[in-house]
Amino acid sequence: MRKHVGIIVDSTSVSKQLGDLISLSRQSVNYEITTLVINRIDRKNSNLAVQIFSYIKRRGLKKFLNNGFFRIVSKIESYLVKRISRFNNFYTKKKLNKEDFVTIYVKPQISKSGLVFRYDEADIECIKKLNLDLLIRGGSGILRGDILDVCPNGVISFHHADNKIKRGSPAGFWEVYEKNPRTGFIIQRLKNELDGGDVIYKGFIATSWLYSLNRAKLYEVANPFFHHVLEDITSIKPKLKLLEKSPYSYPLYTTPTILQTLIYLLKTSYILGSKISQKIQGKRRRWGVAYQFSEKWNDATLWRSQKIINPRNRFLADPFVIKKNGSHFCFVEDLDYNFNKGRISAYKITPSSCDSLGIVLEEDFHLSFPFIFEYKNEIFMCPETNKKQEIRVYKCIDFPTKWEFHKTLMKDVSAADTTIFKRDNRWWLFTNIDKSCVGDYGCQLHIFSADNPLSDQWVAHKNNPVIFDSLVARNGGLIISENEVYRVFQRQGFDMYGEACGIARIATLTPSEYCEEIHSVIEPQFFNGIRGTHTYNFESDLIVFDYVEVS
Repeated sequence: MRKHVGIIVDSTSVSKQLGDLISLSRQSVNYEITTLVINRIDRKNSNLAVQIFSYIKRRGLKKFLNNGFFRIVSKIESYLVKRISRFNNFYTKKKLNKEDFVTIYVKPQISKSGLVFRYDEADIECIKKLNLDLLIRGGSGILRGDILDVCPNGVISFHHADNKIKRGSPAGFWEVYEKNPRTGFIIQRLKNELDGGDVIYKGFIATSWLYSLNRAKLYEVANPFFHHVLEDITSIKPKLKLLEKSPYSYPLYTTPTILQTLIYLLKTSYILGSKISQKIQGKRRRWGVAYQFSEKWNDATLWRSQKIINPRNRFLADPFVIKKNGSHFCFVEDLDYNFNKGRISAYKITPSSCDSLGIVLEEDFHLSFPFIFEYKNEIFMCPETNKKQEIRVYKCIDFPTKWEFHKTLMKDVSAADTTIFKRDNRWWLFTNIDKSCVGDYGCQLHIFSADNPLSDQWVAHKNNPVIFDSLVARNGGLIISENEVYRVFQRQGFDMYGEACGIARIATLTPSEYCEEIHSVIEPQFFNGIRGTHTYNFESDLIVFDYVEVS
């Protein structure tokens, strides 16, 4: 029998995210959202002037002016965010049908500040009689008192920030203001201490340059994992563990002052101006590929490498190398600006030459990240095919220039940068999956395993995503050397895709455990004028990597 879950809301009109969570819950085998606990909040005075006077009396004139100015800025930004197709319904409210739920009304006792909500004994007893397994905080107010213990699993809530360094509000703003490379979120079981709840889950996305865009992406990426946590909590054998706490040494963040909002606007205007200026001048970030011969992957001086000249009106990226019949062949993403679509090209590389072999694989959708592997004396390629919503494998018919589609490993999955390798008599598939449909492939690493690399029965790792952090999650290559497996990872920066890359040794890999140790980080300092690097690979004395510059 599925366990019953309730949501505390302020009305039957809820956010898109809460509506999405309810939709996800209907697919669950462990729980169902059966109940709405609706706060009955008295709003005796509908007169705007009276409301303003009351707010100023409670919170002060300075707070009122700060909030008012910030709300105006947020409202203007929301119109910009709505113009982005994947976020055009982010602010849309969902109207819940009360007939679909058990519905009760409660009247919170609200503190003078208007921030803290408590409930009297009668309301607590009404909620207890519902026999709910847990409650979700989906409305306003900081919940305190007996409500936190009314259900066996308490009250679960989001905090859209990294609680170790950002407690308070607004969600997603201060990371942009301070140009932090990542923005975090936690899912916690609430306690009476503000921001002192038990952290059940956490993750990090790369910080966007605009506050409202950063907030929208944070909410959308995080939201599916609330369902993930609820599934685990209500399962027969929950596996999620409470994360360790540490002393909080930062201030409590609040709505920015007018001065801070103005500073934010100046910073944002500068970034926007730079983007517009580059577009007017026809400048854009252009990736390139370089190579170097070296006996070891970790014994290279990258500034001595040779660049592969980009073809006219195209760029090369995501290099992978294989040695066959005594020669080295490098496969790359080859993006044509005219069509904004990637294809796969090949180059034959020797210590004295680099010869283009032309386009070797093209589809009517974008291809990139041409990962190469061998199985039963055959050569296969698993390029990125997320535009097809599949993970596909292509087989080499005539090496190195002729490839044909072999099979689909996974369907209906939005995945990028897949690598496949064998370890401990089992095949492993590492990939970056976007569960939110906003095109964010930089923060989640998922692992699957099977008895062969062409299987269509891949088993998900027990702890997927095994990494939820934009600084290390996205794949950038794979190195197998001296019986060790090294995962190359990308580091995303503030408003910067592919800021740098690193190399981590896979220390533990089982169907239920994963641990890696960072060996080194490659900063984009090896060529003049470059801004980033995100792929690094090695095979039989040849290192290949990429870099990006503005041109």
